[in-house]
Amino acid sequence: MTTTSTPHRRVARPVIAVVLGLLLVVASAVPSGAAGDTKAKQDEVRDQQAQVAKEVDTLNASTADVKDALAALDDQVASTESKLVAAQAASEDAAKALEAAQLAETQAEQAVADMQDAVNELAVNAFMSPPDGGFVETLQSDDLSEAVLKRTFIDVRSERDFDTLDLLTKAQNDLENARAIAQDVAKEADEALAAVDARFAEVSAAREDQAKVVAEVQSRLDQKLGEAAALADLDQELSAQLRKEQEQLAAAIAAQERARQQSVAAPAPSSSSPAPVVNVPSSGSLRTVGGITVSTSIAGNLERMLNAARAAGHNYGGGGYRSSEGQINTRRNNCGTSNYAIYQMPPSQCSPPTARPGTSMHERGLAIDFTYNGSLIRSRSSPGFQWLAANAASYGFYNLPSEPWHWSSNGN
Repeated sequence: MTTTSTPHRRVARPVIAVVLGLLLVVASAVPSGAAGDTKAKQDEVRDQQAQVAKEVDTLNASTADVKDALAALDDQVASTESKLVAAQAASEDAAKALEAAQLAETQAEQAVADMQDAVNELAVNAFMSPPDGGFVETLQSDDLSEAVLKRTFIDVRSERDFDTLDLLTKAQNDLENARAIAQDVAKEADEALAAVDARFAEVSAAREDQAKVVAEVQSRLDQKLGEAAALADLDQELSAQLRKEQEQLAAAIAAQERARQQSVAAPAPSSSSPAPVVNVPSSGSLRTVGGITVSTSIAGNLERMLNAARAAGHNYGGGGYRSSEGQINTRRNNCGTSNYAIYQMPPSQCSPPTARPGTSMHERGLAIDFTYNGSLIRSRSSPGFQWLAANAASYGFYNLPSEPWHWSSNGN
């Protein structure tokens, strides 16, 4: 009986090579040596700057310091987003490597099965047409070890038969290697997914820190822009200067928002819903004392303080209450006509930036911008400021540190 030749499928070594190549790509994403140390130091400095930025007193800090804080937090967000993108890319590479490793394992299993079929066929052929009785005796033996079987095959079959056995051994070795690689790659893929989760948490934390400071800066814009409006009649130059500084901050916030929207890691926008009606706090009844209109709740204290100041040789004037209606009209012109645009839209999103109604203590009649001898108090070294610093608290008035002229019932 003629022995038939069986085509033999070798293990897909190119697939395994691809797996190894992908593993090198994944490994290359991890910084090493001096470059890794430099990157770690840069990250440490960036983290320290972001920590300082989170602690900035956004209301009283200088415009330059607030801009620096916004920039530091922007860098922090950009850095964490970059790491997230890199982690996502590494995770995708690891997933591809795992898919290739699993394919290589499957092909190796099939190759072993093919070789086993070929060996079985050799055994059947040898049994059906043995060259002598030795082979049959071998098959009937109780000790059919691989060595005995191979020796018998060598005796009764051609070199091709030996090659078939050799291919089976190689296929089995390749299968073991493929399984080991698949296990290693699966571990790499799990670690890569965990790294993505960790980086996503870092991005979320950085954005939360940034959002918190941005919200504080928006409140600063409300206060400073409202103050600029209140100063328009007392000191036009200072009013224009305050407005210009806040426009710079508004531009910085707007740039951050544009960058966030363009970021590949940016979260999906939340669903919109109608803005609730916002009630601007009422100033209550008003009273004018010494040419300054304020809420009646503080009018008595203001009158007593002004009398004490005059007795000490100090002449104060200034501006107090400012109607919310004027601010609402300004918001309608600069921000839009919807309820959200007028009352809730962040001031930086208006053109030009405009304070939200009800955010200024002047609109409640609870704040005063003091003049001293006819001029706005701009310096803490002014005699007018120094007398107030020594006496105003006993009458219930407190200074906003960044504005020597601004005093209110709560220091805001």
